[in-house]
Amino acid sequence: MKLWKVSVLILLTTLGAITSVQAAPKTTDLKFVLYYPQVPPYMYQDEKTQKVVGLVPEVLQDFFQQQNIRVQYVADNRTRAEHRLYQGEVDAILLAKEWTQHPDQLLFSEPLLEHKDYLFARQPLAAQGQLADWVRGKAICTRQYYIYDSLTPFFQTNETARVDSSSELTQLNMLLNGRCDFAFMNEHVANWLLHHHFPDKQLYRSATGFSPVGLTVAFHPRWKPQLAAFNQYLREQQQQGTIAQWLKFYVTKS
Repeated sequence: MKLWKVSVLILLTTLGAITSVQAAPKTTDLKFVLYYPQVPPYMYQDEKTQKVVGLVPEVLQDFFQQQNIRVQYVADNRTRAEHRLYQGEVDAILLAKEWTQHPDQLLFSEPLLEHKDYLFARQPLAAQGQLADWVRGKAICTRQYYIYDSLTPFFQTNETARVDSSSELTQLNMLLNGRCDFAFMNEHVANWLLHHHFPDKQLYRSATGFSPVGLTVAFHPRWKPQLAAFNQYLREQQQQGTIAQWLKFYVTKS
């Protein structure tokens, strides 16, 4: 083979290698907080595999793959996780805007879904009534660090006793043990717990839900370039019914 042909082949091979390297998509790392204690059915670790599972990882994994984002789940509690998000030590957490100390310092996605809080009791609640009629003079099991807009006025005036616990599971255990009159809890989390931990227990839920809140993802501001695409992806998942299907799957999964 002539020398010039060898040179051309080497050049073409080199250019092809360079093009291949340039075409390789860049992977971006994202640290997503996994709350501890955990919050099923939204996001939690499977006891057997230790894999992070739930509605949120299932719904979002396709988006992260499309965007070449590699997710690392970081366990932390609610209060410390919010502080770390402001500092940029983590990138995203499940957090409603109205629950944050400095909402102007974060970016919030559109809601994946909406949820309400309900009163849970050992005895049936009246079908009709106001929240004040039920909670005045009562003790309510709540989760530590959580803000309950509907109940705050009663806690502030000491008309209602707040009994904090470390998790929703502990809330229901305390209710069943008579430590409080009611547990005030997210409907989806309560449904998961009743199905998985208390299938033989009878608890009653108020006919009315309170304080509807959207389940949103809060991002550090450096993720602003991805937010529009993320919101579009969430809208598509809602329209296709994917989010509702995954919620049902995890609530009833044995």
